[in-house]
Amino acid sequence: GKTMKKLLNLFLAIFFFAYSFPYVIKADDDTPFTDTEYWEERCANETASGSNNVSDKCRKYYISKLSESNETIRDLNKQKDLITKDLEAALEKANAFALEASKYESDISLLTVQIKDLQSQIEELIKEVEDNSAKVEELNQRVLNRMRDSQGTMHFNPYLDFILGSVDFDDLNRRSYGVEAIMQKDKADRKSLIEIINKLKADEEKLEKDKSELDTKKKDLEEKQAIYYAKKELYDEIAAENQRKLDEIRNQLESEKKNYADIADSIDMSKVPPSESLASPVPGADKSAGTWYYPKEFGGGIHLGVDYAVGLGSNIYAPANGVVILSSDGCGKGYLGNSCAGNGGGVAYGGNQVIMMVAANGSIYAISFFHMLKGSPVARGPIEQGDYVGRVGSSGNSTGPHCHVELYYLGPGDMSDLENDYLYRNYSLSFNCGWGAQALNRLCENGVGAPCRLRPENYFGA
Repeated sequence: GKTMKKLLNLFLAIFFFAYSFPYVIKADDDTPFTDTEYWEERCANETASGSNNVSDKCRKYYISKLSESNETIRDLNKQKDLITKDLEAALEKANAFALEASKYESDISLLTVQIKDLQSQIEELIKEVEDNSAKVEELNQRVLNRMRDSQGTMHFNPYLDFILGSVDFDDLNRRSYGVEAIMQKDKADRKSLIEIINKLKADEEKLEKDKSELDTKKKDLEEKQAIYYAKKELYDEIAAENQRKLDEIRNQLESEKKNYADIADSIDMSKVPPSESLASPVPGADKSAGTWYYPKEFGGGIHLGVDYAVGLGSNIYAPANGVVILSSDGCGKGYLGNSCAGNGGGVAYGGNQVIMMVAANGSIYAISFFHMLKGSPVARGPIEQGDYVGRVGSSGNSTGPHCHVELYYLGPGDMSDLENDYLYRNYSLSFNCGWGAQALNRLCENGVGAPCRLRPENYFGA
C-alpha cells in the first residue's frame, strides 16, 4: 500500500507494456533515473554527508544503480563461465595432443639408438674392408716385388734360383713343391681376402639399406609428432588468450563488485522493513497441480512448483518486499514442449517470466513466476508486497492459462542482506538447487539446508 511505499522507496524504472504502449515510472520530480548526470550531481552531497542523510529520492536512484550493477555482474559471470569452459576445452585438447605426441617419443628414441648402432656397425665394416683391402694390396705388392727382383738376375726370379740350387732330384722335387705351395698359398689368401671384402661390402650395403629404412621411419614419426606438437601449440595459444580474457573479466568483476559495494554504502537498506509474511501472488486461485509431482490425471512426472488455476490476463502480485532480479519477455502462446525462455535470459521452457528475491519474517526467499502473458512482466528492480508483477498467460511449455510458481529458501536475513546475498553467492536461476530429478535432492522438507526448495502452496495457500 501507500504507507509501505513511503517506507521502502525501492522502485526502479519498472517497465510494462499495456496494449503495446510502454509506460516508464519516474522519480518524484519526473526526471528519469536514466539521467545519471542529474542524479549523480543531486545526490553527491547527500552521499558525502553519510547514508543516514540520503533522501528517499536519492535512495531510489541508488537502488536503481544497484540493480544495474547486479545485472552487469550477472552478465560478467556468464561471460566468465563461457570463457572458463573455452579455456578448459583448449587445455584439454592441448594436453590430448601433447599425450599423442609423447606416444611417439619412445619409438623415436628407440629408432635413434638402432640407427646409431647400425651406423657403428657400418663404420666397423668399412674399417674391416679397408684392413682386408690393405692385406690384398700387401699380397699384390709381394708378387710385384718378386717380379721386380727377378728382373735383376738374368730374368730369373727368386723361386727359379731357389729350384736350380737343389743338389739332387729329391731336393729338386722338394724345392719345387715348396715354391708351388707358397704361390698357391698367396693365391688362396688373396682369394679369401677378396671374398671377405665382397661379403663385408654386401653386409655394408644391407646395413645401409636397413639404416635408410630406419631413417625414413624415424622421419615419418618425427613428422607426425611435429603435427601433434603444432596442434598442442595452437591450443596452448588459444588457452593463453582465453586465460587473458578470463583475467580481464575477473578484473572487471572485482571492479564492478567494488562499485556495487560503494553504491550500497551510500544507502541504508536496513531501514526498509521486510514483510511480516508471504502473501499469495494470485489471491483466491485454486491449485490445479501441486509441487514435486503432477497428478496422475496429468500423466505424472516431476513438477517443481505449484500451478494456480486462474483466468488468462489475471494479475499476479508480489508476495513480499524485495527485488526483481530477472524479467524475461517476448514469448507468444505456448504449447507442450515449447522451450521459449523470453529475451531476458530466463529459464528454458518457462516462457515469459519474473524471478525475484524477497525478505519476509526474518528469512530471504526466491520466487519464480512462469508462463506469463506476453508484454506483462515487470522490469528488474525493487518491488514491494502487493505490487503488480505481471499477468497470467500460457507461454512456453504450457497448454493453458495458469500461474506456475516456484519457491526457494535462501537462509535467514532481512532487506539489508538481500542484495548482497544474491551478489556474493552467485546463484544460478535454480538458486543452486538444480532441475528435474536432481532438484528433488534439495528439498527443505527433507532437512536440506539453504538453499533449498519449498512447497509454495504451504506458504501462499490455494
